[in-house]
Parts: sequence; structure tokens; C-alpha cells
Amino acid sequence: MADELNIVLAVIGGARADRLSCHGYGRETTPFLDEVARQGVRFSAAFSTAPKALSAHAALFSGLHASTHAATEEAPHLGEGVPVLAEVLRDGGYRTAAFCPSPSVQPATGFGRGFDHFRTPRGDGRSIARAAYYARRASDRLLRRSDAGARRGNAALFDWLSASDQRFFAFLHYGEARLRLQPPLSHERLFLPAEIKRGQLRAVEREWVRGRGAHEEEAPARREILDGVYDGALRYVDERLAEVAAHLERRGLWDRTLFVVVGDHGEDLGEHDLPLPGFALYDTLLHVPLLVRCPPRIPRGFVVEEIAQHVDLLPTILHFAGIEPPASGHGRPLLRDGGATAGPGFAIAECFRPDLGGARKRMTPAEQRRLDVRQRAIRTRREKFIWRSDEDNEFYDLGRDPGEHHNLVASERARAARLRAGLFTWLASVDRGGAEPAALDEAQQRRA
Repeated sequence: MADELNIVLAVIGGARADRLSCHGYGRETTPFLDEVARQGVRFSAAFSTAPKALSAHAALFSGLHASTHAATEEAPHLGEGVPVLAEVLRDGGYRTAAFCPSPSVQPATGFGRGFDHFRTPRGDGRSIARAAYYARRASDRLLRRSDAGARRGNAALFDWLSASDQRFFAFLHYGEARLRLQPPLSHERLFLPAEIKRGQLRAVEREWVRGRGAHEEEAPARREILDGVYDGALRYVDERLAEVAAHLERRGLWDRTLFVVVGDHGEDLGEHDLPLPGFALYDTLLHVPLLVRCPPRIPRGFVVEEIAQHVDLLPTILHFAGIEPPASGHGRPLLRDGGATAGPGFAIAECFRPDLGGARKRMTPAEQRRLDVRQRAIRTRREKFIWRSDEDNEFYDLGRDPGEHHNLVASERARAARLRAGLFTWLASVDRGGAEPAALDEAQQRRA
């Protein structure tokens, strides 16, 4: 049966788990994904390995954490030293294609390996392709139908699918939920109150893109605007994913396809006053949705509470494909024999020094110092420790402070030290090249 399965891996850029209606959010942001959850499995404790697209996708494709795959803000390229998902699947007889508008996840940054076809919005880089790309952008703006690539990406996917009946692996990326990209006008105001004026909306969007706080006169409406625009963008992506499912169903492929939907990272909507979006290790940026649907092999409507991460997707997908995963991986198959597998009891995330470039001019020295560090986090169900290379560390009691607003590193020294030790034990095992990173010992997990 594994030989008959097709595979679709859909990544939603900037997707927060807590904003999906199937995760209990108050607005109906994801009616299609809610149905996917009812027909498959939803992972309630899935966490990104990184708050940025390049490093998170490198973990998805390689099954390795950033300390090993080394594709980070400091070295933004996925090297050829480890096997990646598309290569393994292609060697196993799959036709492979990627449909990805993200500038961080491209053949030029090392993500083309293993794909027979890799579609980017800019074509193949030739002058004719670039001219066609900018012409399409202009027509989209004129017709008020622009998005971050989802509409044209889906159309390209459908064309590619029609070219062959060979079993396939398709990687899809949707960037519309990233607030630095405006959603289509049809969805921009979907969840906004009518009294929000266009000028207010545009002012908040401009300030958000610049990575600065709102002006004082905009502050009362700022969070309401960010929430509404984000929710509308998520609804738009949900509709495009529903379009993919409908196409597969018309071709008789939907129930013979392993359908995996995951966020690469979340989006902090002002909860932590970040100088630039995306350079922190809070749950707003790390807690992502993960849904898996495959009727022949997966029970319906289950919620899995075991901790899952991006590194688990490669062994999970290969398990369903009937292909042995590379021995170098850090993850595990999340599902086996109709049930969930046991997790490690903690999640790891890493963030490396960003290239601040021209953004430095807009920042105070304190804001620059806040960003110009390496960061690593270890998170259990009840606690989180964030290590910073300047040792201005953070510790949160997630049971009492799920929003991570009260840093207890000074008042809870013993608890913080315990998690710090667990983090560095894990890091040492990864540095030694171990395929099975060290876990917290039994006593540490009981206390966590």
C-alpha cells in the first residue's frame, strides 16, 4: 500500500497553532483544515525548530536541528552534506516538485536538491522569465487580485500533476499568513470591524513591515488590525489548500495521498514588542499547526499531545512511503501501526545572529543588543529556558504564565539551571554527531 501513496507536504509560512479554529480559536479561520483534522490527526504540541523560514525548512527537509544542518541566519544556505527528503523520495521512485515563493527557500539557497521541478515566482532567472514575472505582478495589482504566490502556485501544481500518473511528492509553500506580505484585498478586511479606516490599516501595516511600534494615535487599534489582517490571511490560505484537495479528489487521488500541513514558524503579533519580527524563541513564533491525513493508514479525528517538531516530518513521511530514513536524523516517525509514538518530553529551538543591515539605523543600541545574539530554547510542557549568548537568559513557568511575559530566571535559579543543563547536554550530544540527541533524564522530566 505504501507504493500507492502520493505525498503532499504543505507549509504555511507564519502559521500559529492557536489561530486555527480546530485548535479552539474563536474565529472560523480554517474551516477546511478543521475538516482535515476531523479526517486525520492533529498534533496539539508541535513546535518549530527555528523562528525563521530558512532554518525551519532545513529541519523539515533534513530531519536535523540547526546545530547540525547549519542553514541559519549566519550561513543562509543548506549544504550538501546530508540527504534531504526530496532526494530520498526521488531515489525511491517518486516524481518530485516544489512550488515555493519564499525567497529563503529556493534552489539558490540549497533547497533544490531532489526536486525534478522547482517553481519559483521569478521563473528560472532568465531575462524573459523575469520580465514575465514583473508583468504578472503589475496585472495582479491592476486587477486587485495579488497574493504571495498561492493562486499561481496552485495552478502550476495542477498543470504538473496532469503531466504524469507516476506517484508524486509535492512540496507547497504558502506565504500569505506572513504579515510582512499583505493578504489579497478580498480577505484583508474579512475579520476587521467596519469602523477601521483604510488609513489606519495602511499605517499599521507600514509600521509592522518596518519592524517598529505603532505611533501613539494608532496604538488603540493596532492589535485589532494585526489580528484581523492575520486571521483573514490565514482564511485565504485555508481556501487555497481546500482548492488543492478538491483537485486531488476530482482526479481520484485525495484518498490515496498522504496530506501533511505544518507551519514553518509562527508570527508574534506584538505580544513581545520585538524590534524586528521573527528573532525570538517565544511560543508565538514556535507553536505551529501540524495536521496529517491519510485515510488508508491513519485513524480519524485523533488529537496527539506528544511533543512533535520539524525534524520528525522526514522520518514520518518516509515511514508512510515505505522507505528507510537516513541514519543521521534527529527525529522519529510520529505515527506507527495506527497510533502515535512517544515523544522526547521536550522541544528544542535555535535562533542565530541576524544580518541587521539597514535596520540598525532604526534601532536603539539596546534593541540592537537584544537581537545580536545566538539563542537556544528548551521547552517542556510546563517550563521554558531560553539561553542567550550574552547570558541575559530567560526562564518561564508556562503553567502560570503561558504568554511568557514574566522572566523568572533570577527568582527561580534552580529550575532555570536544571533546564540549562538539559539544553547543553542535548547540544553536546548533537555536536558529537549523535543521531539520537540526549533527552532530559527521568528525574528532570518529572520536575518539568
